[in-house]
Amino acid sequence: MPLSKSLRIFPFFLLFSLAFSTHLFAQTIERSSDAQRISKARDAVLPVVVSILTVRQDYQQGEPVLSVSSGSGTVISAQGHIATNAHVTQNGKSFRIVFFDGRELPAKLIGTDTASDLAVLQVISPAPEAFAFAKFADNLDDLTPGDTVLAMGAPWGLSNSMSAGVVNNPRRLLVSLFDDEADYEDRLGIDEPTGRYYAWIQHDAAIAPGNSGGPLVDLNGRIVGVNTRGMIVGGDLAFAIPGPDAGSVVQRLIANGEIRRVALGFRLRSLKGTRYTSGVLINAIERKSQADKAGLQAGDRIVSLNGEVVTALQPVDVPALQRRIAELPIGSQVVLKIERSDKVIEIKLKADAQPKARGDDLASSPFGISVTELTQPMGRRRQLDDDSGLLITGIRPGGAAAIARPKLEPGDIIRKIDGQAVSNVSQLSGIVVAANSEKYYLLDVERDDEKIVSLIKPESNDKVRIPLPELPQSWSGVEVQAISNSLAKDMKLGSSGYRITRLYPNSPLAKAGAKIGDLLTGLQGEKLKPANDSASEPFHQAVRDVIPETEIQFDALRNSQPISFKLSFLPSPISSAGLKTLNLSKLRAEIRELGFYDRVNGHLPISQTGVILDGVESGGPAGLAHLQRSDIVIRVGKSNVDNVEALRKALDTALATKSSALIPIIVIRGSENRVLYLDPYWLGN
Repeated sequence: MPLSKSLRIFPFFLLFSLAFSTHLFAQTIERSSDAQRISKARDAVLPVVVSILTVRQDYQQGEPVLSVSSGSGTVISAQGHIATNAHVTQNGKSFRIVFFDGRELPAKLIGTDTASDLAVLQVISPAPEAFAFAKFADNLDDLTPGDTVLAMGAPWGLSNSMSAGVVNNPRRLLVSLFDDEADYEDRLGIDEPTGRYYAWIQHDAAIAPGNSGGPLVDLNGRIVGVNTRGMIVGGDLAFAIPGPDAGSVVQRLIANGEIRRVALGFRLRSLKGTRYTSGVLINAIERKSQADKAGLQAGDRIVSLNGEVVTALQPVDVPALQRRIAELPIGSQVVLKIERSDKVIEIKLKADAQPKARGDDLASSPFGISVTELTQPMGRRRQLDDDSGLLITGIRPGGAAAIARPKLEPGDIIRKIDGQAVSNVSQLSGIVVAANSEKYYLLDVERDDEKIVSLIKPESNDKVRIPLPELPQSWSGVEVQAISNSLAKDMKLGSSGYRITRLYPNSPLAKAGAKIGDLLTGLQGEKLKPANDSASEPFHQAVRDVIPETEIQFDALRNSQPISFKLSFLPSPISSAGLKTLNLSKLRAEIRELGFYDRVNGHLPISQTGVILDGVESGGPAGLAHLQRSDIVIRVGKSNVDNVEALRKALDTALATKSSALIPIIVIRGSENRVLYLDPYWLGN
């Protein structure tokens, strides 16, 4: 019975086993096929993916602040053009490209478009070269959720990296079910305008800081997107600018270096949640704009643009319409048909060029401020009657602006300096170059709708401090430990006094034959009696009371045997506070002459030359070159450094060559002589 039942069931298991095996076999083939396609796509694009090292210059608290950041990009032409994100190149002072094979070359910025978050660099090759390159996809009609995509780039600066994921949504705006669509553009902000003209590709291929600007590739080896941002929200979410759109922007940047768009002065929203099935709603009207002057109102429904019907049913449809309007010919007449209160009205307006969103930045060290140029959008957001002037973005603590009368504050708008209007950073630069540190300047300033004046006295760039000469004091050349009566008794020393713990080279007691461990018991016949075990200062005071060059005698014990030393005290070495210092603005570092104690504490020969770094500001050229406080600089470029003026001269000499080569700086750090490198770009060369 059991046997016969088993025989009846066997065919079923056989069929199930065969079917399952067939399924596994199919899955194996499919996985094998996917692996091959991934490998093929990788080999087609990854070799032309590059890492971008950007030296950024930001402006904080009246000083330029340098930093190094990394991003990714793709070579997209034989001429060495590289597509990347605008935020990768933002505030870039210099760029270096690291290729797949590790080769590193400089690059120049061709153009940026913050509205799409795209930029183009071009490699500066030492010899004519045809670069391998990849192309953007022509269209994404076949890109669907679930498609495998590869994110390539340099996450966290780790080059030649690749991750895989799937497309979540090929047309995505960051508008959730809980958001008000009308606030979408406000959330994008001035510095994050991407998403205004393009919907993103949402995917879950892992990206991290450093991936920005790298390609998103499908299994056909097409660049379907440019990765622009990622976030962690219950898992990996990443967003890429669609490849066809990116390709169009990049080609325009290569051709013109910039992209100029139209601004009509209104914003749009979709018909979602309304009874309408065609058209697009005007969400907001900017005051004093062309739209405002033409009589457009918030809530109007646009039904046609220059005779063509327009429709945005969902939020994701809006960017394409805003891009369509933005790309109208500048200066052309725009004809809108709108519906208002069930009536269709025709409105004509001029297509003005879109104003610059944000002006150029500058830091003025003499004034101790960092500023940015006001632009029309910035003035409009602040509801200013006049959008000319310089917005103060930072104040240097203790600098000229901080002690002006009255002191200046971030958010102040400088309208005039000594009666001269200032509306751009070039005008401020001209005033700064000619600034007299002995003169007060009168600034016309707007602050919270008040118009005030302030007196400011600029500081000189390089500050030299020459301290007053120190009064000569006698110096024995030792450090001592107090040995009180009770301690001497317990140690069976036979006498109290001061035990020598350190003997400075070539000091008076060292020349007289004293040794570490000797117990100094008397000076000029007077007993040395410490009051307690920590009272070493009375010894040094007794030495300072003796006139230098006067012959004196110390009584001492060495191994319990009495000895004596006859000597003349020398004037004490100059302390660090008594040495010349230079606050070198070009390096953003404070440099001091090398003193006796610096040499001794560094276990250096007394004849050692150089200068010591007393301070290195974060974000300055010295900090960027990895110079540190207490480093002793002995050589800059080809010049030895003996004093602070020699360092300044050596730096000027190295920069005078106008070479892009790195400037070697030899420093003593601890027990090592180390070479560090200063990039002339960091110094504005």
